[in-house]
Amino acid sequence: MNFFKSVIRMSMLAAACCLLFPLRAYSYIDPGTGSYIFQIIIAAFVALSFAVKVYWLKIKKFLGRLFAKKEK
Repeated sequence: MNFFKSVIRMSMLAAACCLLFPLRAYSYIDPGTGSYIFQIIIAAFVALSFAVKVYWLKIKKFLGRLFAKKEK
């Protein structure tokens, strides 16, 4: 039974490698793709900025505790 599991795992790995790393790809990048990637980058920046704004006090408190000088 263990042998069959290993054979199935190896065949799944081989199939995944064949699908993820083809020898030739007959495709092109559409002109709209560049603007879509640009939109994704802008949206990620805006989302990150908003998240920092919302959680700024928690971030500040965490960093304050992290870098606080310990007195003896």
